[in-house]
Amino acid sequence: MCGGLARLLKAWLVVAALCWGGHVLAADYPSAAEAYAKGDHEHAFALFQELADAGDARAQNMLAHLLANGIGTPQDRRAAFHWYRQAAEGGSTEAQSELALMYLLGRGVRQDHTWAAYWYGRLADVGHGTAQVLLGGMYEEGKGVPRDLSRAAFWYRRAAEQGFPTAQAKLGAMYADGRGVPQNLVQAWVWFDLAAAGGQDEAARERTRISVRLDAEELAEARELSRELNPLSVARPVQEDSVAAATPGMIAVEAGCLTMGSGPDEVGRHDNEAQHSLCVDGFYLSRYEVTRGQFAEFVSDTGYAVPDGCRTHRDGSWEFRPERNWRAPGFVQNDSHPVVCVSREDAAAFAAWLSERHGRDYRLPTEAEWEYAARAGSDAARHWGNGKEQACSWGNVGDDMLRQQYADWSWEIHLCDDGYVHTAPVGSYRTNSFGLHDMLGNVWEWTCSSYEPVYRGAESGCAQDGRGGVVRGGSWSNSPGWVRSSARFAIEARVRFDLVGFRLVHD
Repeated sequence: MCGGLARLLKAWLVVAALCWGGHVLAADYPSAAEAYAKGDHEHAFALFQELADAGDARAQNMLAHLLANGIGTPQDRRAAFHWYRQAAEGGSTEAQSELALMYLLGRGVRQDHTWAAYWYGRLADVGHGTAQVLLGGMYEEGKGVPRDLSRAAFWYRRAAEQGFPTAQAKLGAMYADGRGVPQNLVQAWVWFDLAAAGGQDEAARERTRISVRLDAEELAEARELSRELNPLSVARPVQEDSVAAATPGMIAVEAGCLTMGSGPDEVGRHDNEAQHSLCVDGFYLSRYEVTRGQFAEFVSDTGYAVPDGCRTHRDGSWEFRPERNWRAPGFVQNDSHPVVCVSREDAAAFAAWLSERHGRDYRLPTEAEWEYAARAGSDAARHWGNGKEQACSWGNVGDDMLRQQYADWSWEIHLCDDGYVHTAPVGSYRTNSFGLHDMLGNVWEWTCSSYEPVYRGAESGCAQDGRGGVVRGGSWSNSPGWVRSSARFAIEARVRFDLVGFRLVHD
């Protein structure tokens, strides 16, 4: 009946979409995702299969994931390749990334660097930093594409400007040797310096070697250029003539207005997100979350003592554990990861120290400033849109890797793989349209506002006392309902969690 109706009324696209082979689809994506989240993998596979056959790119990507990993069905990498190809051609960036990797490694398909370069190129064009790094390497080595050092430098620079330390180190080497770009030791020093701040030890050694080849004026220029790009470049002295536009690692956010909160139809919304309109003045916000390395510099310089003890995850819950702290949160980090296990008081102390060092008043953002910056002009649930399926391209969230690590994980996850179980190095994912990294995911971020369950104006200012704090943005552990621009969570200002960090603002 449905097939006949579709033939008679071809303009009714909704009816046509519901029909496949003359019958109404029994499956829908939320039901398939729910079955997967509950561990009913065989049923989920059957539902995703039906949807994939009907042309649903999300289901095709998920079906490929199940086949590639043998979840709910015997492992079949050739079949996985087929469905990744279907989803990739339908525009799924997750599938494009998987397909490129399969061609690169010869996994489930004959190794073909030309096709790998094609799909990495598709991803690189839309700002996928990891693809830009890999594509730069392919141009540098002549794999899958003609060897072209200038193109290699172009893609390394695109990724380097997004904060990828590997690309920064590569670009530094190219400027040092004059490969693909004119030799420029000032630029080489800058990119090695940025890569060193991101944890690249060899880059730090190269920076030292180049330093002795620069005169005092050139070295001062290099430091100034690095401060313009580097997130809170706390380890280097600030020139007295610095101006706001050259503040280290800060993004200028112009004044504007927003509808704060979420509408009643937004999936995952909570009762404390009432919509209301307000405006914010212009401000500067750090491009990245404050890193463990930056916080360590602060502790070393001031002797600031962060008490031991942090609420960390174990056995299905977050509990206070006296042996945990920002240096040892219970999972592996390096200095390029966001600092965690810090309270709002700790963050404020860091801001005060940085203010004294740089001669500018740093602070935590207000709730209103934070949400305005996170939305970056979008009225959708997330700055990339309403879809939760794309989260792993934009941030570090509760995902497949998390579920695999913790067998007792009972919360909903994003049906994708972001590459990390716990925190990721800052800047590992795509920016929002304001150029800000990790506004959603990685770690919750402290604001300076006091928490009100119903908005009454506190969201536009900083708390004047130790009243309850509020964090924003979701983290490496959170389900889709918490990884939204309007989601907010109240915690005491003195409490420390292994999924809470911060970034800074100045006027």
